Amino acid sequence: MGFFDKVFGGDKNDGTKKEEGKGASSFTPVVVTTDDVAQTLHDTALKYKISSQTLDIRLLSFKTLIKMSPKEEEWVELEDGEWEKFNKPEILLNPDFMVKQNYELEIFRYKEEPWKSDLLLHIASNKEKNRVVCTVKAGSIVRKAENLKAKIKNLILGKMLRSRILVHLWDVNYDEAIDDLVAKAMVQDQYILPEDVTFDICVCFASQQPVNDELILHYKNKNENEEPGDRVDYSKRGFIQAVEKGETVIEYIKPQPGKPGRNCQGTFIAVPEPLEKFKPEFRVSEMIEVEEDENRIVYRAKRGGYVVFKENTYDIHDSMELNEVSFKKTGSIDAGVETDVKLHISESDHMKDAIGTGVEVEATEVKVEGNVGASAVVTAEEVVIGGQTHQTSRIYAKTAKINVQRGYIKTEEDLQITRLEGGVAEAKEARISQMIGGEVKALSVHVDVLASNAKIYAVSKIVVNKMLGENNKLIIDASEIDAYHNEIVTLEEKIKEIEKELSTLEERHRQKQSLLEKSESAVQTLKKKIVDAKRRGIKPHPAFVAKIRQYQKLENELADMDAKIVRTRQSLKDDRRKLLAYQDMVVNATIVNRGEWKEYTAVEFHLLCPQITLEYTPTPGASNQEIYLKKIEEDEEVRYEIAVREAKAE
Repeated sequence: MGFFDKVFGGDKNDGTKKEEGKGASSFTPVVVTTDDVAQTLHDTALKYKISSQTLDIRLLSFKTLIKMSPKEEEWVELEDGEWEKFNKPEILLNPDFMVKQNYELEIFRYKEEPWKSDLLLHIASNKEKNRVVCTVKAGSIVRKAENLKAKIKNLILGKMLRSRILVHLWDVNYDEAIDDLVAKAMVQDQYILPEDVTFDICVCFASQQPVNDELILHYKNKNENEEPGDRVDYSKRGFIQAVEKGETVIEYIKPQPGKPGRNCQGTFIAVPEPLEKFKPEFRVSEMIEVEEDENRIVYRAKRGGYVVFKENTYDIHDSMELNEVSFKKTGSIDAGVETDVKLHISESDHMKDAIGTGVEVEATEVKVEGNVGASAVVTAEEVVIGGQTHQTSRIYAKTAKINVQRGYIKTEEDLQITRLEGGVAEAKEARISQMIGGEVKALSVHVDVLASNAKIYAVSKIVVNKMLGENNKLIIDASEIDAYHNEIVTLEEKIKEIEKELSTLEERHRQKQSLLEKSESAVQTLKKKIVDAKRRGIKPHPAFVAKIRQYQKLENELADMDAKIVRTRQSLKDDRRKLLAYQDMVVNATIVNRGEWKEYTAVEFHLLCPQITLEYTPTPGASNQEIYLKKIEEDEEVRYEIAVREAKAE
């Protein structure tokens, strides 16, 4: 039953035929007075050497007795109507108050009756027994019978007595649930329940457990909230606990007293006093604000940074200087880009790694005097690397300045590299002093000295001040730039789909238009015949009318198709215009070499609409040239070809 436990042994065989013991047939009904029905039934069955399940009970009368204190010697019997004076929280939740009941019962031999032979009815409670529910199980058969409602209620009452539940003190009105079952049985003679029917029969006062005090170090727990099954990264040991402005750093949950209860057996439910073990005795700096109410104290960061605990005081610093970041000494540092944490890593020995192999560093600003090791990852708003990066390292930043770049780097805005040696760089604008192999992708790229075997992709401009090497590729291609790639690919795919759809629509339109034109002469003849028939007072032939309607339907379909073709053409036009906006950047792009061209230099312009690659091989030895696209208009058609002119001085 989920929240509820199956109750009390006397209920376990309900819904099955009662087994008769040897003495059951000779058992004579008896009337007894008791305050424990379950025990009395057990003792009676034991006396007659029969099962208690072969016995049934009928409540003849009962008394409710109370004591206001355990010290009182006598129990006080309540008169009718008096209980309501005591059925109040201030009395029932007093541990000194006591209540019990005495019952006058008739105990007799259980007799199987048709109305309940297939009625699977149970009662159950939660752990505290302050809420008792009745469940009529799916598959139960409720059969039509005289006084069926009273019989079912008496059945429930008997189960309550066997379960030591006090009666008529905290009963819930469940007539509506019983009435619904009875009504269906009376109408259908018998009703089979398609699913369980559950309803409350008794509800008293639930206890509320106390809240023990608790000190939650939120700044330390941030990296511990991993989903079950997540792979543990042992490099992330929380060397820096970073927080953002306004973030909760620490929270103290104050102790809160619980609330006692009383269950449906009349038993008082005590609760312990709350524990207080973590009351704050530390101080905080002016960088942490304190909010307090009756339930908790919250310590929030007034600025982004990392949390420092020193001399019993919590503070937030925004910059940290480290000699190195390595798996052994610090582990990975995940301060977060939005926390305003600035890291300065001072190791500058070119034989060592300032950021070690395999570690990850994330902060708002990362400045490294020395090298970045293999498989290291750096993420920040601003990155400065004074040494060199390993070819397997990765750097992600808003802006960056790198001395020697051999790995992968991607920036949202400007990127400056002193020497690019075989690495890959992506940026909005890239400025490179020396490029020895490698690959650059940016909206615009400026290279002071270009050696051999390099690839440069751009959208608006490539400028090389001095070319020393051979076998370089200079390419204008918007689709190679990450910021545009996805949208360009999406537009190209969408245009192909729309062109295909438009072709299909136009072909279907031609077919229907042809059919309409072929039918027009015959339809006009039919129309004349219909008009002539009406003039003579003759009902037109139904086949003529049907043909006319088919023709009109075809006209309507063509009109709808005309409108759809117009919409599809407009959609195609809009998407082509969007793609042409990217092409305009390519068309207006230039490639400038202020030095001399070397052997095996390739220049490419990639047009998007239509997809054409224009190639050009510069003349070795020629100097100070600007390569661009020249627009050629012939017979109302526009095409482009690569042209060369002298580069203007900057």
